[in-house]
Amino acid sequence: MILQALLEETRSSLASHGVEEASLEADLLLMKAVGLNRSRLYSSPERPVTLEEREALGQDLARRLGGEPWPYICGYREFYGLNMAVSPGVFIPRPETELLVELALELARSLPSDRPIRIADVGTGSGAIAISLAAHLPQAVVYATDVSTRAIETARHNCQRHRLEGRVIVLEGNLLEPVPEAVDIVVSNSPYVPRAEIPHLPREVRFEPREALDGGLDGLEVVRSLIPQALAKLRRGGGLVVEISPTQRTEVCVLAGTMLPQGSFSLVKDLAGRERALLARVD
Repeated sequence: MILQALLEETRSSLASHGVEEASLEADLLLMKAVGLNRSRLYSSPERPVTLEEREALGQDLARRLGGEPWPYICGYREFYGLNMAVSPGVFIPRPETELLVELALELARSLPSDRPIRIADVGTGSGAIAISLAAHLPQAVVYATDVSTRAIETARHNCQRHRLEGRVIVLEGNLLEPVPEAVDIVVSNSPYVPRAEIPHLPREVRFEPREALDGGLDGLEVVRSLIPQALAKLRRGGGLVVEISPTQRTEVCVLAGTMLPQGSFSLVKDLAGRERALLARVD
């Protein structure tokens, strides 16, 4: 079989299984199987495909048709311009979470420049937020925490890949408990899906670790635990940035109004105009 025929066959298989971006994903699957970039793939339509390449494609295609997310199959996800290794058992970073990096960078740039910055990334997963912040803040040390051993291993691997082991300190433990000192910024993409909604999530999302999704009965249990820990750990002038679901804006405002000093928080919208982050300052 030649490349063009196999590409068309792969697209058809993906489309018949309801994959929305069947054409794009067919390209990606075939590029991985035959070791060509997109330009070479399309400039060599008559190139024969070896048996080994077809077998490799068949294995990856079966995983994708079974609902497994593409980042688990290819082994990485781009986040804030950096490639992050991911694998089954580790939460896949999303583009909307880049807003947390932007907000944390703004907070960092508002701090006094005469001392090092200390940041805590709670529930670090692959380490994407922590590594992105360290890459853009050479004066910062970032503590990255997670309760998942798999996530800890992946975050440490990504730190090594990006040569940031000395400034991103990965710690296993719950929320801010492992962080050994006061920090200037706490940032967290903590679980916020209400438990009852998890069985109804898209099949791809349900492939991801439940502990990275499950926010308890109302989706806010982790945030409810994190806020008092952050208030106790943050230095004066510091800030807290937490990702939320846009559907929880009212509940988050009530929670923040109860737990945070009056007027010290706001909800920040993402590029789609939806409330995506809770931002709080400690005076």
